Amino acid sequence: MKNKILAVITAVLGLLAAIGPRTIFPVCSAAEMKMKCYYTANAEIAVGIIAALVGIAIILIDKNKVKLALSAVQAILGLVIILIPTAIIGVCGSPMMHCVSSTKPALIVIGALDIVISVILALLTLRDISVENKSR
Repeated sequence: MKNKILAVITAVLGLLAAIGPRTIFPVCSAAEMKMKCYYTANAEIAVGIIAALVGIAIILIDKNKVKLALSAVQAILGLVIILIPTAIIGVCGSPMMHCVSSTKPALIVIGALDIVISVILALLTLRDISVENKSR
């Protein structure tokens, strides 16, 4: 049961990463010129959707070894969520811009939570695997 709850949380975090930069903690307006944050938001949509789908897959799949692999993938996706606004693409250069003060910190928190929860999920799944092996 704990595993399913944690998987739901990772799916929700993926959705937040996907929709957040355009709605909840939006990047700068790209009316005239598309800045770095515009491309960061687009990349986060893709990564967030993948993270949400991996979270859903963890919920639906019963095989613990597959859950373990998906948990590792989810942790890597959490890292990518952090790296997109910080190292891969970035955000605007001015600290006064909304993407620097709102979007970037929110994505860092979402990615960090995704990593931590995915690692916990992997450890719980490893425990379940070892219990299965002992019972055989």
